[in-house]
Amino acid sequence: MITGSTKLHLTQPPGPNASAKLIAVAVASLAVGASFAYAGQRTTGPGLVYTEPTVMTDRTISLTRTRLPRGVIIRYAIVNRGTRPYAVHIWDASTAPIPPNGRVVLPVNWRDRGRYVYRIFYHGEPAGPRRYITVY
Repeated sequence: MITGSTKLHLTQPPGPNASAKLIAVAVASLAVGASFAYAGQRTTGPGLVYTEPTVMTDRTISLTRTRLPRGVIIRYAIVNRGTRPYAVHIWDASTAPIPPNGRVVLPVNWRDRGRYVYRIFYHGEPAGPRRYITVY
């Protein structure tokens, strides 16, 4: 229960500029709010997950995407079509040797921009050319 009364007392009556001031304040507050909303849209969200079929042969490894946006997660579905067991190294992820006609999935989170090496190995030695993936 409220006791007493509250009255609003104006020291001077609103003039013709009062509505212009009110509009200016409203526009300024909307502009500030819009700038924060825009900044919220530009932040990095959770990564997208893609599956990339990848084929290894005795000479090379083939990737269809070698230019990737930052934050994407690629699940490389690797198939060894070579005649020997090869291991794959992509950026900071590696596999154990994959036997001929063997399959393995290698997830890689591309969280940092840069240029990264991928290649195949046989008994710990490079077995194919050095190739690059660019993350922008």
